[in-house]
Order: sequence, then C-alpha cells, then structure tokens
Amino acid sequence: MSELENKDTGSLESAKDKKKREKAEAKEKKAQEKREAVMAGGTGKKKKKKFGWIIALALVIVIVGYSVVTSVIAKNTPMQVNTVEATVGVIEETLSTSGTVSSEQSKTYYAPVGATISEMSIALGDEVAEGQQLVSFDTTDLEMKKTKAELDASVTAYSYKSSEYKSNKNQSEYNEATIGLPELKVLAEQQEQYVQGLKYQLEDEQQQKKQKLQDWLGKLNQELDTQSNKLEEQHDSETRKSIQEIIQNLNNSIRETNNQISDLSMSDELKEKQRLIDAEQKKLDDMNEEINKREGKETSSEAGIADPYEKQQQAANTQSAQLTATEAENELEKARAGVAAEFPGIVTKIATVSTSKDATKGGGLLEGATVAEGTELFTIESNKQVKVGIEVTKYDLPKIAIGQQVDVTIAGNVYEGEVSKINKVAAANSQGTPVVGAEVHIKNPDDSIFLGVEAKLVIHTAYAENVITIPVEIVNADKQGEFCYVVDNGVVTMRRITTGISSDSMVEVKEGLKEGDQIVYDVTGTIMEGMKVMAVPMGGGMAGQTMMETGAAAGETEAVTETASEAVSQTAAGEGSSEEAGGETETAESQAASGTLGSENE
Repeated sequence: MSELENKDTGSLESAKDKKKREKAEAKEKKAQEKREAVMAGGTGKKKKKKFGWIIALALVIVIVGYSVVTSVIAKNTPMQVNTVEATVGVIEETLSTSGTVSSEQSKTYYAPVGATISEMSIALGDEVAEGQQLVSFDTTDLEMKKTKAELDASVTAYSYKSSEYKSNKNQSEYNEATIGLPELKVLAEQQEQYVQGLKYQLEDEQQQKKQKLQDWLGKLNQELDTQSNKLEEQHDSETRKSIQEIIQNLNNSIRETNNQISDLSMSDELKEKQRLIDAEQKKLDDMNEEINKREGKETSSEAGIADPYEKQQQAANTQSAQLTATEAENELEKARAGVAAEFPGIVTKIATVSTSKDATKGGGLLEGATVAEGTELFTIESNKQVKVGIEVTKYDLPKIAIGQQVDVTIAGNVYEGEVSKINKVAAANSQGTPVVGAEVHIKNPDDSIFLGVEAKLVIHTAYAENVITIPVEIVNADKQGEFCYVVDNGVVTMRRITTGISSDSMVEVKEGLKEGDQIVYDVTGTIMEGMKVMAVPMGGGMAGQTMMETGAAAGETEAVTETASEAVSQTAAGEGSSEEAGGETETAESQAASGTLGSENE
C-alpha cells in the first residue's frame, strides 16, 4: 500500500475495523508460533504434511487481512468530484430566431390615365433605378379629347358673356329705380319707433305728475285731520286761533291741488310735447309716401331683370367646360410622362390585364393593353431599405427592445441590424400561438440581398461586465427557486442563488455566490448535500480516475478472497503427494521460516 493509503487508513479506520485487524494479527501471530514449533520438532514425512497446512493457513490469513485493509481504505476515502470555479467576467445574452426579408419601402403603381400602353420595359424581378421610365402610353386619343374640350369651353364662354351683358343692363335699370329704397325703409321704421316713444313718454309724464299731486293731496288731508283734532282738544284761545289759521291754509292747498289735477292735461309743458309728437308724425307720413312711390317704380322695372338662377347656371356651364378642357390637358401631360420609378428597387408584382390585344394565354401587362385610370400596374419594393420580420413569443418578449443590435445572416452574408419596431398587438401564428410581430432594420444592405428569403438573426438582448458567471447546466431549480451545489470545507452544500442574464453556455449569478467558489459539476443528479468529497477542478481528470480506482479496489478484494479459498483446496488435495513435491515444500518451508512470504503479501 502507498503512503497515502496508509495515512487514510490510519485516520479513517473505525473501531470495528480496528478490532477486526487486531484479531487477524493475533491469528497470524499464533500461526507463526505453530510454524516455529513445527520447524523445531523434526523434518519427517508427517512434519512435512503439517507444515503444508500451516503455510496454507498463513496464506489465507495474509490475504484476508489485505482484503480487510483494502475495504477500509475504499470506504473511508472521500469521493473526488469535478468542480468549476465561480469567476468574474463578461456575459452577453442573445436571442436566436429567423424571419423573412422584406422591403421597408414599397409602392404599387396605378395607371394615371385611361389609355393604351405603347411600351412596357419591365418584367417580374427586374431591378429598376430611380427615375427610370417603365411604362409609356399612346397619346393620340387624348390629344383629340383635349382639342375638343378646348373648343367646347370657348363656345360656352362666348354664350355666357352675351347673356351676362343683357342681364347687367337690366340690372342697372332696376338699381336705378330702387336706389336708396332699403335705407329709406330703415329710416321710416326708426321714425315710427321714435314717434311711438314720444307718445309713451308723454303718457308716462302725465301719469307721474298726477300721482305726485294725488300723493301730496293725501298728505294735506292727513294734516288737516290732525290739526282739526288738536283744535277740539285745545281750550286756550290764542292757541285755537293759531290752529284755525293752519286749518284754513290747508284747505286752500287742498283746493289748489285738486285744480292742478283737473287741469293736468292743459299744462304748457305737456302741450309742447304734444306739438313735437305731431311734427314727427308728419315726417313719418312723408317717408311712407315716398316708400310707396319707390316700390311702385321697383315693380315696374323688375320685369326687365334676368333670372339670377339662369345666370348662375350659365356661369357653372362655362366653368365646367373650362375644367373639362383643363382635365383633358392634364391627362395628356400624364400620358406623355408615362410611369417612372420613384426609387430604386425590385419589381415584385405585375398585374394581369386581360384587355391586351397581344396578351398570351393567362394575360399579362403587355404592350397594346388598354387600361382605365386607376388600374393596378405593378409593385416596386426597395432593396436598399430592407427589414426582417420576426415573431416573438411571450417568453422572449421581455428580452427585446427597440434599438438592440442584431446580427443578420442572409444567404451566407452577415449584415448589421437593429430592432426598429415592436407591435403592440399579438396575433396567432400558423400553430395558433399568440405572437408579437417585430421588425429588424438592416443598416448596411447591398446587392446580395434578396427579398422574400429567410434570414437568421442573433439579437443582442443584454450585456454585463464584472459579474459572477457559472455554466448554465449546473444550475438546478425546485419550487423554492434556483440553486447549485458548492464544496465547502470538503462537504457538499446547497447554495440558493439568484440568476440574471445568460448566454448559450454561461449564466450571471447576482446573489448567492462569490468569486472563487467551487461549484460541483454534477449533471447526473448523484451528488447530494452533506456528502464528503474532494474537489477536483474541471480538466484534471481525477474524479473519473478515482471512481475507477475505488471500484478496482473492491473487485481486487473479491479476487484475493477467491484466491485464498482456492489455495486451501489445493493444499488439502495435495497432502498425499507431498513427498512428490518435496522440493517445492522445502522451498515453501524455507520461505515461511524466513518470513519472506508474509512480506510479499504485505
């Protein structure tokens, strides 16, 4: 046994194993004493037989002792396990997906006019340049249409001017007959309101004055009663005389007030207001007379005025004819201009036009086809402004954001991309799973890009520096969360962790580990908390070797035991022929006597 095995045996040997070992040593010592007695007793045939049994017994004892020791070593040696070290480094999280290349700029072109196509210089899949003439039209019919529209507009304009002259003349005569009439009607209405106001004012003043006089008369009568009562109660002659004078004055005032009330309408002030009312009424009458005269003149001249609705109709007809002429001119200009590409791109669609004179079976946009205005012609999509459409599941949706950089691979070529759009509404894909559509803008497109092909994308979703990282496969999870096994002072310990972003091979550990921690690399699930182990860093190959050695030791013990049993059997069978093996027996006896056999087994 090696020094390491002896050391491990001495430190890990249990009390039970020690007792077994001591018992085996005692048996071996007893056997040694028997061997010494046989050697001292003689060298006859009988002694040789006994000596054979002794040798066999000694061999068994040595082998059993070796087996016991080996078993103890195997049981008490800590299991070696592969570990990885928690390190501080950089980690980048990516999301791999695929999508379809499409254009960010697309336009469907329609026929600008109703005409016959005279020339078409495109085919499906052609690459076109900005400003390139794609479709030309035959303008013969449109030129004739323009000439006719211009003539119609001239005739209509002449007729309108003639009618307008006559209408204006009649209108002038009508205006002459009715000039100032609306203003006069307004003045008459204002004058009538003024006269009526004066009448109301006169009546109001009369009523107010009458009320004041009546109030004063009431006060005089009340004072008269008061003084009359005082006179009846007063007996002093001088005082009675004074009161009688007051009563006399009150009676005079009462008579005068009654007279004023009776002659109220005859006052100079009110008479003057009445004269003013009469004068303003005369003015009103004169105005009404003038209005009646002017209205009569208006009626007599009205027959010479043209119908205003007729004038409007004539004006509308003239304008319509002019618009028709202008429209014909515009259509001709559009036809002459034809259809040109507004931006560089690829022809991705050509509409079917069955009216073509030269159309082959199945139709097609060909020269000679007559199209109506607004007929769909073809579609051009830019290959300079392109994108990749992708579908994002609910699991990946929190990872992506607008502005993230993307590696886009198209037909073996790699391009720079950027997440440019994320839809706000999910839709079911072909499998019925709700997904969110997103777009990746390609920053550096070239002529090698083909629309409609599949693109492979790697989206750089997250990046972190100076963080603890460990391999993804050694992270375990249960109902309580994530964990891993750490070797702490030779014992396996469960460590709860909080993870962050992850790459294909590594994961960020935010909490639970520190730099230098030895994490058990166990992907088989055989490692359990509390096991005594010896950590072996990954790459040394020691864990597998140790497990093989442990198994070999157990197998070796069984083999040695079988050897011991076989040796005893052979010895028993060979008692009768010990004489024939005298040389060998003597050799064995000599070895036993010298103790060399036991040394070799040890």
